[in-house]
Amino acid sequence: MKTIPRIYRLTLNSLALAACALLSACQTTMSHVSDCKAGDWVAIGSKDGADGLDKRYDERKRFCSLIDGDKIKTVSSANYDAGWVQGNLQYWTRLGHEDGRSARPLAYFETQANSGAVAENHTPLNRPAYEQGWQAGNGEYWYQLGEQDGRAGMSAGQESVRAGAGAAIGYNAESYRQGWRNGNYEYWVQLGYQDAHDGIPDGELLKRVRSAQAAGLQVREDGYHAGWNREIIEYWKNLGWSDATAGRDIHTRRDDAKKRGLKLAEAEYQQQWEKRLIEYWRDAGNSDGDGHPDRMEERMANARRDNVFVIAQTRDLYQQAWTRQNASYCSIDRAFAWGREHRSMAMEVCSAALQSRLQHAWISGQDFEELAAKLQNTHAELLALSERHSDAGRRLDRLERDLRHDQDDKNRPNNSENSNLDRKRERERQELREFLQHTRRRIDDMRSWEFRYEQQMQQIRRDIYL
Repeated sequence: MKTIPRIYRLTLNSLALAACALLSACQTTMSHVSDCKAGDWVAIGSKDGADGLDKRYDERKRFCSLIDGDKIKTVSSANYDAGWVQGNLQYWTRLGHEDGRSARPLAYFETQANSGAVAENHTPLNRPAYEQGWQAGNGEYWYQLGEQDGRAGMSAGQESVRAGAGAAIGYNAESYRQGWRNGNYEYWVQLGYQDAHDGIPDGELLKRVRSAQAAGLQVREDGYHAGWNREIIEYWKNLGWSDATAGRDIHTRRDDAKKRGLKLAEAEYQQQWEKRLIEYWRDAGNSDGDGHPDRMEERMANARRDNVFVIAQTRDLYQQAWTRQNASYCSIDRAFAWGREHRSMAMEVCSAALQSRLQHAWISGQDFEELAAKLQNTHAELLALSERHSDAGRRLDRLERDLRHDQDDKNRPNNSENSNLDRKRERERQELREFLQHTRRRIDDMRSWEFRYEQQMQQIRRDIYL
């Protein structure tokens, strides 16, 4: 692969940058045009201020006079100034907020004030706005750090470490403590959640409290109970769902919960347990209905062996599902489709009144597929023969043109060589004419067979529903 010379790469990069600049400038111009048409000079000034620009009323006025001079009023200048003040305030507040959240010290204002962007745009400085934004951003930074420490299970003593490390950027004790308190609460919520998720009684809290106190960690029993109480319901729901097909029921779980000292959500457990069995018996009916006889009595008799339970709705659920799936299985369309695929079908599971029709549809599917194969072969042969016929026709046309040309040529020598050539051409012409006549009859015959096959296939399709 050839490499692009460095000079060309530089040129391409320059062009790409220029295109981006032009696009950006175009978008900016369109925005200015829209502002001029709106005539909202407060908004125009606010945008300039928020973009870090100095006041440019005269420049904006000249531009807007070319767009819609009627929107320029006596108060436009004052409105622009008012909007610019708001925008400049937003600009410096935003910078301060970003710097505060990024763990930069308040003194970073000097860096911003001497930045290239401020110098290029002649941006008027606004230290109070910057400090206001910085205070908010710095508070968010320390809040997030405190929340992070609280969630990680760190003690309140971690604050002194954070305060020492963050002194250079401005430590915000109140924000850190608020974040830590909230994070510490979530830490206890998560502990409670995990214990309930694992089926551990909430009496485990006493051990958790002793460990936390030994580590100097603030205890939030309310958080632990909130997480535990919420998740213990899900714990019993999940068990109810899995127990239904594992040979366990509420009686087993009552004893188990009592031994472990675990609160039992009996209603929620039972609801999921029954829901799972409803699904099981419905699925069993669907499965058996797809080509199998009604095995409801057999399944009910073997329920204990299969680690499932018979419930009040079992018969109805199974029977409805089996009947619905059996009707889908024992359909004329399915028998026809499976016959085409030479796929066996258990017609004995279908009603006696349907079996003969299904057998007819299945055999018809095989007949249909045989005709489809014949039609496909005939069509392929027809295409090949038609191409040969067309090619012979083109050869005959060229030959006859050559013959006419030689016959019209008064200067053509009358010798044995030309006589032999003429006789050869004449024989070839006769052979081509005979070939064309023969292939035309074959083409007509094959098209006739195509039509017959199509008619027979359509008739088979109609007859399966009779």
